[in-house]
Amino acid sequence: MNAKNFYIVATAPNEPSLQVKISGPYLTRKAAQADLEAAIDEAMDIDPSAKNYKYSISRVESRKPGVIQHMAAHA
Repeated sequence: MNAKNFYIVATAPNEPSLQVKISGPYLTRKAAQADLEAAIDEAMDIDPSAKNYKYSISRVESRKPGVIQHMAAHA
């Protein structure tokens, strides 16, 4: 896995500095884009307030999985 990968990131509407990687890592932006709608739906299943968040795809340096992948690994 690369040190820099693409992640789907949720940003709190009233606190732009609060950002959470909800899904990823993805090797390409296209792969993240293909999973974007499903990741948002899954985030809203976990927390209904997720509908208020703004979602984007960002390339960040991290080797840790997004929240959804982390939860799936520990289910």
